[in-house]
Amino acid sequence: MDDHDPFDKLLAQTELLLHTGDLQAAEKTALELVDRFPNSTSAFELAGDVYATMGKSALARKYYLKAMELEPSNVDAERKFASALVAPSPEEQRLQMIRELVADSDQFKSSSRRPLNAVLAAILFAGLGQLYNRQYEKGLALFATAAVLLMLLFKALVMEPWAKVAQNAGKQALSFSEQALRAREMLADMPTGWWGLVICGIIVYLAVYAYGIYDTYITAHQQNEIHRTLGV
Repeated sequence: MDDHDPFDKLLAQTELLLHTGDLQAAEKTALELVDRFPNSTSAFELAGDVYATMGKSALARKYYLKAMELEPSNVDAERKFASALVAPSPEEQRLQMIRELVADSDQFKSSSRRPLNAVLAAILFAGLGQLYNRQYEKGLALFATAAVLLMLLFKALVMEPWAKVAQNAGKQALSFSEQALRAREMLADMPTGWWGLVICGIIVYLAVYAYGIYDTYITAHQQNEIHRTLGV
């Protein structure tokens, strides 16, 4: 019990400092915690939380990885490591752009992204703005999600009703307006649960679409700010 009390006390102190926003003090106690208890996965995970809150993604990943090594079944550390992996800090973005500048200064000078162009690309379709900003993985994920949702909605609202109208008509010749009328009647007779799923699909699509535009605008501005800071 005597060996465990200092750990609990230091752990609670670090968590309190983190939650109250005293990040410098939280960093100090977190480092003391991992130094005194190098075999504790909780200590390294908490240190990762501190650095993630400070925006130091590289250091956060380092401590989350150590927590996962100590306890491979630590799903919380694994989830946080993945989040830190896809959220590079502004400093990491700056360093990446400096590397690009050193590698090819001419290409780097022309690589700044205009927020207006980025937003226009995002308005055309979800994910295109991220692709314009060179966020290829995120852009492809948003594009695929929006495309699948649109296809499912189109199938539910257009393809299936019209196919059933054609099937029910058999050999009877129907004009386009008659087919459209019967398709609308068929949709009107759909159960409430079906319409609930359709509305949920529409809401999710609109959320993905709106997020794509917002994220594109913010990222393009951040990239431009970094370019101005670097003087290129």
